[in-house]
Amino acid sequence: MRGMFFRINIPITQNAIKEYQEDTELTEREETIVKMIHENRQLTVEEVMAALDISRTTVFRDYAKIRKKCGISYDKRIGLWLIPVSNRK
Repeated sequence: MRGMFFRINIPITQNAIKEYQEDTELTEREETIVKMIHENRQLTVEEVMAALDISRTTVFRDYAKIRKKCGISYDKRIGLWLIPVSNRK
């Protein structure tokens, strides 16, 4: 079996590239929310809604994307956003 292998080439479409970028890159609004979190680790949904003039649903959707892309999460027990060391400024 030594030296035996298969090589498979899978072409990457523009659509696949776009999907990857959407899954890894922050939008302008998401970047703004991350900056707000860095400035105030007790940031609330209401504060984000007021500052960006967006709905509660949109804030929660953006929070979910930020958690997935950056690893930033909110701890309800202590009421603070937890920022991984690699994302601290």
